[in-house]
Amino acid sequence: MNRRLGVILYGPPAAGKDTVTAALNQLDPEFALFSRVKVGPGRSAGYRMGTPELLEQLRAAGEVVYENSRYDSTYVTDRPGLDDAVTAGIPVMHLGQVDGVRAVIDGYPARWLTVLLWCDREVTEARSIGRGDADTSARLAAWDATRVDLDANPDIRFDVTIRTDEVEPAAAAELISHALHGRRGGELVMVDLDDTLIDRLAAVTAWISGYCAGHGLPPGVEQRMLEAMRLRADRGEMDRLRADLDLPESPDELWARYRPELAELVQPFPGVLDAVTAVRQAGHRVVVVTNGGGDIQRTKLAAAGVADVVDAVVVSGEIGTRKPDRLPFEAAAMAVGRDLADGGWMIGDNAELDIVGGRAAGLRTVWISHGRPWPGGPEPDFVAQTTVEALALVGGGAR
Repeated sequence: MNRRLGVILYGPPAAGKDTVTAALNQLDPEFALFSRVKVGPGRSAGYRMGTPELLEQLRAAGEVVYENSRYDSTYVTDRPGLDDAVTAGIPVMHLGQVDGVRAVIDGYPARWLTVLLWCDREVTEARSIGRGDADTSARLAAWDATRVDLDANPDIRFDVTIRTDEVEPAAAAELISHALHGRRGGELVMVDLDDTLIDRLAAVTAWISGYCAGHGLPPGVEQRMLEAMRLRADRGEMDRLRADLDLPESPDELWARYRPELAELVQPFPGVLDAVTAVRQAGHRVVVVTNGGGDIQRTKLAAAGVADVVDAVVVSGEIGTRKPDRLPFEAAAMAVGRDLADGGWMIGDNAELDIVGGRAAGLRTVWISHGRPWPGGPEPDFVAQTTVEALALVGGGAR
């Protein structure tokens, strides 16, 4: 799996973005300046110079992640350029707008470390004059705009803040590298089990079909059993089914055969086990958080091979409360020595249990749509068609 790491340096002109980037590259050649597309006059060093025609092509193709205009030029952060940059190493992006920081974080899935490089206005002026800039007044105006930008966005939080008039470039590079490498293994990834990691619905459907065929039960009974067991099946459900449908076996007999027989039918979705393994190999901790009884859920986990590829499992029946309650998410964090307050991800197919519950617990969320439209309510951070896609997104560092 591609690590898809990146660094965003935000700050006013002459705050040291070029100098710190050079120090990062000297510390580790994987760090490399991301060259934005520039359309307009002025210096070309550090940019991929483009034409108005190229700019229109990128816009038309939906390949512009962010663009801004300054110094009579347009600067473009483009998706093809980012694809190349994260494949080659760790791109270091220079941005001077909070909107740009947010656009990149939201619009391009990678594990972005955001860094605020700051210096006083007098320092910007002295540095600009010292390096012979012909547009010092414009750079001071940009410093003022950066201050206004920060003041207008009090909710923006940077992962690292460095005063470049107090910290040497080499030390700044060390701080940034340490923060980024420390976060490579930092994510807590919670994943639902039924119809997220395993195809529970297919297994339940097959079991009901086999059971009804074996006892010569009519199609109407099969349909009613499926409606009752589609989302949840436990010992209590067997009592209700026996009473409502006059099934040929007692609830105890039904439950005793259902658990092992269902486990034989359960299969993980294609590619899921490899995808979970890749996420863990990238340094993340993966915990299954599932509603249900401990006996049947752990039987399915073992039969499908999921138990062998995750760090821990939390089952609602074993802790006395179900998703969307906060406790299962807290228990999942504790199971791998984490604190829920540090955040993480919840991946699941159930809008209420996984997405609403995960959001309420302070987690970022990915909803597995299986081709369905979003049913409404508080929306997830991301929607993925399949669990493999979701795991790749989270493992790749989407924020």
